[in-house]
Amino acid sequence: MLEKYRNAEKLCPWNVTHAVLNAAADVRKLDDTHFSYPEEKREEDGVSLHYYKVEALSGKKEDLFDHEKLCALLDIPYIDFPLSEISEEEISFVREDHLYHFKHGELTKEELKEERAVSVSPDKKTELSVRDHDLWLKDLETEDEFRLSSDGEEDFAYALPAQYSGYITQKVKGIPEKPDVLWNEDSSRFLTYQLDQRNVKELYIIQSYDEEGSESIRPRLHTYKCPFPEDDIVPLAYFYIGDVKARTLTKVNFKPRGSGGRMFFGFYNAAKWIDSKTLMTTWISRGNKSAEFVLMHADGSAESLVQESSDSFLNIATYGNLDGYTDYCASNTITADRKHVIWQSERDDLARLFLYDASTKELIKAITPKDCSVGELICQDEEYIYFYASNLAMMSDPYYQAVCRVRYDGSDFAVLTEEDAMHRACICCDVIVDTFSRVDLPPQTTVRSLNGEFLYTLVKSDISDLLSRGYIIPERFSVKASDGQTDLYGILIKPADFDPDKSYPFIDYIYGGMQCYNVPKAFAYKGSIEGREIMGGLEEMAQLGFAGIILDGLGTPGRGKKLHDISYENIHGCAGLKDHVYCLKELKEKFPFLDLDRAGMWGNSGGGCATSRAMLEYPDVYKVGVSSAGNHDQRMYNNEWTENYYGLYNREIYLKGDNTALAENLKGHLFIVHGAMDDNVAMSQSIRLIDALIEADKDFDFLILPRVNHNVPANPYFIRKKMDYFVRYLLEEEVPEYHFTMHQD
Repeated sequence: MLEKYRNAEKLCPWNVTHAVLNAAADVRKLDDTHFSYPEEKREEDGVSLHYYKVEALSGKKEDLFDHEKLCALLDIPYIDFPLSEISEEEISFVREDHLYHFKHGELTKEELKEERAVSVSPDKKTELSVRDHDLWLKDLETEDEFRLSSDGEEDFAYALPAQYSGYITQKVKGIPEKPDVLWNEDSSRFLTYQLDQRNVKELYIIQSYDEEGSESIRPRLHTYKCPFPEDDIVPLAYFYIGDVKARTLTKVNFKPRGSGGRMFFGFYNAAKWIDSKTLMTTWISRGNKSAEFVLMHADGSAESLVQESSDSFLNIATYGNLDGYTDYCASNTITADRKHVIWQSERDDLARLFLYDASTKELIKAITPKDCSVGELICQDEEYIYFYASNLAMMSDPYYQAVCRVRYDGSDFAVLTEEDAMHRACICCDVIVDTFSRVDLPPQTTVRSLNGEFLYTLVKSDISDLLSRGYIIPERFSVKASDGQTDLYGILIKPADFDPDKSYPFIDYIYGGMQCYNVPKAFAYKGSIEGREIMGGLEEMAQLGFAGIILDGLGTPGRGKKLHDISYENIHGCAGLKDHVYCLKELKEKFPFLDLDRAGMWGNSGGGCATSRAMLEYPDVYKVGVSSAGNHDQRMYNNEWTENYYGLYNREIYLKGDNTALAENLKGHLFIVHGAMDDNVAMSQSIRLIDALIEADKDFDFLILPRVNHNVPANPYFIRKKMDYFVRYLLEEEVPEYHFTMHQD
């Protein structure tokens, strides 16, 4: 067993950072006919990056810059760092606390400036900051400052986001709170908001450990705003458009939008500039039963062009499953001539794109087929809309997404990437640069014409190091759901010492949130979130002698509204928990080596909730559970996520999502873990479950991680204790004296 632990650590997050090379191509457009990308190569002491300039249509490539000269100037054997900015004339990168610029063979460097609580315009000429709750503009060429607002106040400030989910984590780390703004491309204007958090109720975190440099051991109390579903008052954002030249801030004449954090951040932007004076946004009501497509103009006017409502929830702008227009968190858009709106809807069950007349606001027609499901929009040009679609007939798994296109009138629909796999693409320079893979098919990146014609393979991944560490290629399977009709899709990982004549305990790695699916569709070579294990650690568990499964039940998205609606007013159903139980008999038939008397489960957050629910609702099925950072009572979670699926507060419905009511059912071994600094799911959730278990006189195990926030699965101590728990109680073997070496192999 000691040797098995050593083998398991080889697959822990800190040891597989570079175990797969060229899994995806970081393509960046250089001009209308060329792009760049880095190619990774394994060296004796690390991984090198070689950057190429590629002629898009022919595939002809050349060095992007003189690698040898740059290495000589830096006195290093090879390039081992990513580039931050790339052009044909110049590259920039950060190394050893300096920002470097390499141009025409010359290398210059400057010290990295300390991160500040400011937002700088794309042209680097203007800076925005918040002081005394108001928004200030600074001309970086003249150093002149201008106060853009004067009515900001405590908890009603400009450009500062809602506080819950991550707020305390950033505060403790000393990360500056930058103004939340969305600049237009020419830096002439920006979108921001004034956020009303007055009278929004608070949550608390007690920091029990010393901060570095602190001379006091007195615990610190952190307070942040976090409304629950029962609360009448939630954070509301009133949009404003700033004009840099006029030095004005104009309020948008439209109803406020509920806010649960930063609204303009990377991919998840609540709006998108469509020219220098106009933005589009998808406004969503509290309770997620109605939405509108809205244009906002620089003069403060706004117009609602499309509205949709539903008796259950609308799956619009929700966590990346159905949304995305480059950097706009909704798959809705408008044509360049402003005559038509493209609106995504699941009104016909599978998501489709619908064409509306922007002036009359009338529906014209559906423009995508009824038998495929539209996902994220990729881009659009004068002729076509490009997007991902799933539920395609040529795919072996309905979740697999291919790149598709359609004309604005609904004609010429085509699937452009034909491989039976999960696709992710970049469209630039009149080509599609597409990376595709499955859990049992390593990634490769190909280039196709805009008509889908194969042109060449850009790069193939190298998984040899991952395999050398004992990585086991997952096996795909399908089983019937609890309705006896619907096919469900999952993966199984066999134990490292697999013998078909033996019987093995298995671990069901679950999430249970109904905003996304949990089963990986692309090749799984890293955790879904920074620092986490591949596939929830099932690869490590396989080294210890466990089989592992991941399954998506009924109530998850991606396969239409009817199946997703099973989760409506049913968060406590954990996105198909009963399907996990129902399918065990069929799984046993497919995989006879699974020991159904030794079934375990684990998950974090919604998976922590699902695990505790499984142990309490199905105590004769699941014998061991590890539940971390679980939202065990939906009344105590932030209103925005919970109301998406439960609807507005109804005590009778919400009480169904209180796992503590089932505490007396516990029979097996339950390990409850929570980070004391969790500013997403408050630790009070686990404390209340513990209290209920104590009142029911039940035995259980509990671990507090004092310095950890919601990202419990990334904590090495937790990873080891999780292994120990399953080895001791599910494998029923003695736990060896072992501690991680914690170094990169």
